[in-house]
Amino acid sequence: MTARKANSTPARNAAADRRQPVRLLSPRELADYLGITLNTLYVWNTRGQGPRRYRVGRHVRYRLADVDAWLEKQVDGGGHAA
Repeated sequence: MTARKANSTPARNAAADRRQPVRLLSPRELADYLGITLNTLYVWNTRGQGPRRYRVGRHVRYRLADVDAWLEKQVDGGGHAA
């Protein structure tokens, strides 16, 4: 009986183990996260503002990483650095 060779390399398996699941937020969750009304989020969407959004079937979702990156760009220059 001969041993079968694995289809994937150890490096590929290690990379797959390090992947984090993508956290998707619904519009309601995002509004709560940002402390804004759902209506404000919808207005931003119609104006092409706010964080990047994705369509998952008929649902709109936001990647938490995209939201955090968008927030970093919203820093008000009038504040003091810590």
